[in-house]
Amino acid sequence: MGFRYYYVASSFNTFAIVRRTMTLTNLLAFTIFIFYPCMPPRLLPQEYGFLDSVGHNNAQSVWMEDKYVNSLAAMPSMHFGYAFCIGCTLFYHSGVFRNTLEPGEVRKSRTWALFYALLAIAYPYWILITIVATANHYYLDACVAFFVVIIAFLCNRVFLVLLPLEDLLLWCLRMEKPIPTTADRAQRLARAYAFWEESIEYGVF
Repeated sequence: MGFRYYYVASSFNTFAIVRRTMTLTNLLAFTIFIFYPCMPPRLLPQEYGFLDSVGHNNAQSVWMEDKYVNSLAAMPSMHFGYAFCIGCTLFYHSGVFRNTLEPGEVRKSRTWALFYALLAIAYPYWILITIVATANHYYLDACVAFFVVIIAFLCNRVFLVLLPLEDLLLWCLRMEKPIPTTADRAQRLARAYAFWEESIEYGVF
């Protein structure tokens, strides 16, 4: 999904913020997993009333059978963390409550803006219902994930301190720094849409 978003993001700066936020979210979550391991409710004894939706009838995938799998990583819920981050990104691109647009970005119609906004709210909500209903997480796990994503967003620029190291590495390898192509497709579509609107206005078509 991140690969796809690279091409449809309205600008490289927007894509970079989302990428850094999700990366820092992972780092913060992994740190919590190490120092505060939490068991998902599905692993509790049966008398607690939870069904192991993963291990039931040996339904787990090969990714859940290896000895290196960390089963005590319920808090924060990265299922909800990722969904919340994606939902925020969708809501941003809906254009709702945004007075200014990025260069080359076209304001969406009310129908599409409403669709983006509703999807941005519905997707994290659906993931929340799913992870709780399948006994993979408590509501508290999702609550902690919410704050982890917020902290990651506010502190995402911490990764910019690594830019000099990137430049040094490229210099040592005698390589040129790649030029981002993010938003090229979006800007081409925006120009085509603007040309189409002008053509309609002046009666070309």
